[in-house]
Amino acid sequence: MSLNKAAAAAVKKKLTLLDESFARFAVRSTLAGVYLAIGTAFAGVVGMGVEKHAAGLGPLVFAALFGLGLFAIVILGAELATSNMMYMVYGAVKKHVGWGKALWLLVVTTLFNLIGVVLFAAAMSVSAKLGNMDPSHLIATMSAAKLEKSPGGLLVEAMAANFVVNMAIIGAISAKELLSKFFVIVPIIACFVGLSLEHVIANFCLMLLTAFCASPLPEGFTFGAVLANWSIVWVGNLIGGGFLIGGVYAWLNSGPEAYRD
Repeated sequence: MSLNKAAAAAVKKKLTLLDESFARFAVRSTLAGVYLAIGTAFAGVVGMGVEKHAAGLGPLVFAALFGLGLFAIVILGAELATSNMMYMVYGAVKKHVGWGKALWLLVVTTLFNLIGVVLFAAAMSVSAKLGNMDPSHLIATMSAAKLEKSPGGLLVEAMAANFVVNMAIIGAISAKELLSKFFVIVPIIACFVGLSLEHVIANFCLMLLTAFCASPLPEGFTFGAVLANWSIVWVGNLIGGGFLIGGVYAWLNSGPEAYRD
């Protein structure tokens, strides 16, 4: 299926589910938060284990494994806000959806992604692996580092992060087999994670796992700092994944048919 047809079908499906079965859309969005939080927690635990034996390799292992969460979201049909940014801008440019409705879908998806992360992070707070996490744990130190970035840096890094994420999403549309999707998604996602770029749902995962599990919390880990990070990063993700991927590809696929994907 061409990108135009696949994107149009995806936009229609998401809007229909949102309008006709809000509860199902909400559950799919909640599951996306859970799946990404599982991938984040797993990558963090394995990365920390490696870090104890080979200092400096933990973040690289985390980056290599983090994409498992997005892979699960794609193959299990969950709704992730940052990939929906690409679909909604694509759909709005192509006039499959109005801008207001597109924005509403993104707000709903983000809210229920957050709820999914909260549920999983709360469960991990009583787990053997992450309960009473030391603030020196890889997950906690990565969260703290994100809160030290400047607003301008956050915005630019968020644009770059969701640009990369939606490279993987568009690549996965073209991949026919599950194995092909795996090798499209996981290595590309490792690029943004390895570069320590800013993805709002990934930040939900890191920061809520830290908030629920770390004792004591890292220095500077405050509600205000976390909320500011999430707000700026959400906007940057919308620009990078929405307009710079979704909008650009919508324009590219409005030209001569010989050049359409």
